[in-house]
Amino acid sequence: MSNGKYIFHGTIIDTPDPSTLRIRKQHICTVNKGKIEIIEPADSLNTVDLYRDYTIIHLSESQFICPGFVDLHCHAPQYRQVGSATEVPLLQWLDKFTFPNEARCADLSYARNLYTKLVSRLLRNGTTTVQYFATIHLEATKTLADICQEKGQRAYIGKVCADRNSPDFYIETTEESVRYTEEFINYVHRMEKGRDIAEMKALIHPVVTPRFVPTCSLDLLAQLGQLANKYDVHIQSHIAETADQVAFVHALHPDIGNGRDVAIFNQTGLLTNKAVFAHGVYLADDEVDHMIASGSAVASCPIANFLFSKGITAIERFRRKGLKVGLGTDVGGGYSSNMLPVVRAAVFGNRTMDFVSIDRSIAALPEFPEHKDPDIDFTFAFYLATLGGAHALNIDTHIGSFEIGKEFDALLVDCNKDDQAFDYWSEDESDIIFEKWVLPEFPEHKDPDIDFTFAFYLATLGGAHALNIDTHIGSFEIGKEFDALLVDCNKDDQAFDYWSEDESDIIFEKWVNAGDDRNIVGVWVQGRKVC
Repeated sequence: MSNGKYIFHGTIIDTPDPSTLRIRKQHICTVNKGKIEIIEPADSLNTVDLYRDYTIIHLSESQFICPGFVDLHCHAPQYRQVGSATEVPLLQWLDKFTFPNEARCADLSYARNLYTKLVSRLLRNGTTTVQYFATIHLEATKTLADICQEKGQRAYIGKVCADRNSPDFYIETTEESVRYTEEFINYVHRMEKGRDIAEMKALIHPVVTPRFVPTCSLDLLAQLGQLANKYDVHIQSHIAETADQVAFVHALHPDIGNGRDVAIFNQTGLLTNKAVFAHGVYLADDEVDHMIASGSAVASCPIANFLFSKGITAIERFRRKGLKVGLGTDVGGGYSSNMLPVVRAAVFGNRTMDFVSIDRSIAALPEFPEHKDPDIDFTFAFYLATLGGAHALNIDTHIGSFEIGKEFDALLVDCNKDDQAFDYWSEDESDIIFEKWVLPEFPEHKDPDIDFTFAFYLATLGGAHALNIDTHIGSFEIGKEFDALLVDCNKDDQAFDYWSEDESDIIFEKWVNAGDDRNIVGVWVQGRKVC
C-alpha cells in the first residue's frame, strides 16, 4: 500500500498555456502529501537516500504523465441515457427523456447504483475534477457527494433547483428548493473532505445550481444568489444554449436586458467570479464583457452544442476578450463521458468558425433558423458509413446491408465487454444499445487557431482556471496538487498503433486525437492513486 509518496521518472507533459505543449523528458517528479515537490532532470537528483520510502515509478518510452481532466459540465443523473436520445431538440429532449430519467433518482438505490457507475467510469476515463448537476432530490445528491468522497474524485456538486416549467412529477416549491440547497451546502462543508474539516485540501464542494432560467422563478434565482453570497460557494447553470431556449427566456422576461440570460443572472446576483455557465453558443460580445467584468466563466460543451445548439462556442474569440473558458462533456446531452472526444470536438468546432457565424455585435434577440429534428442523426450517419458508401462505389447490390444473395461483409459487436467505453444496461432496447455504440468521434485537424494543444489546455488548466483553482491543479508546478494521469501509448488493445521512433509530442498528439481510456493506466487525485 502506497504512503502517498511517489517518484515518477520519465516523460512529463502538460500545457501551461494554450499555445505551449511542455514536454520534459527524462525528468523526475516527486510527490508528497498530495503535492508536487520537485520537477528536475533525472541526472540532477543525487540525494537518493532522502527518498527511500518513496514508491518509484519508472515510465517506459511509450508512457508519460499528464494532468487529470477537468469536466466543467456533467449531468450525473443523465448518465443512464448517455449515447442515446440525440434525435430531438432541447426542450423536447428534456420532456421526453431527461426529466423522467432524473426523476428516477428519488429512488436512492437507483441513484446509488447509477452514480457509482458514473464516478467509476469518469475516473477510469482520467477525469479527476468534475462539476456535477445532480437532481432536485436532496438525499440522492448527498449520495453523489458521498460516492465522490469515497472514490477520491475532486467534485463540485449541485442540487438542481426548479420551481416552474417542469413536470408535476419533477418539481419543487421555491421554499423547498432554497431550503434543500442550503442543507446540501452545509452537508458538504461538514464532510471529511469538505471545507469545514479539510480546509484548503477539500475535495468535495457544493455548487448553487439553478437548472436554467426557464425552470427557475426570479424569486428563486434571487434567493439562490443570496445563498451563494452567504456561503461563498460556486454557481452553475446554462446560458444562451439553444435557439428554443433563448427564445423561451426572451418570452418569459422581455423587460430584463431584452430577455437575455446574462442580464437575468446579473440582476439576481448569480453572475459572480465563482460562476460557470454551460454552452454560451449565442452570447453577444457585450454580454461576454459583462461576464468578464464579473469574473464568471463558460463551459464549452462542443459535442452537445453540435447535437442540440447547431452551433459552437466561440472559444478563441471569447478567450481573446478575456473570458475564462473550459470544456464539459455535458453528459447526457453529449454522447460520451470521456473528455478526449470533447477535446477533439473543440478542435473540430473551431474549423467551422469561418463558415458558421453569429452576429455578436449586439445583445438583441437574434434571428434564429427553425430548430427542427436533425437532418442527419445516428441512423443516417451509420447508413452513410455502410450502404451509402457501397452505393457511392456502385456495389450496393453486393454489400452494405443484409439481404438474401448479398455478400456477407459483417461485424460481430458485443456491447457488454468489460473494457468497453460505455456502460451496458440490460433493460435498454436494441435501438438504444446500437445508438450508444455507433456515435462517432471527431478526427484530427491541423494548423488551427485551436489545435490539440489548445484543446488539451482547455480540458486541464483552462478548466481549473474557470473554477478558480488553477493555482492548485491543471499543470505540473512545484507546490501544486498532484492530479495526474499515467498514460501508456503502447497497449495491446489500444485504438492506434505505436511507433517507437515517434517523438513524445507526436505520441501525445496521437493519444489526444485517437486514444481513449484504455491508454490510462493510473489516475491520481491530490496525490492519492484512485484508479
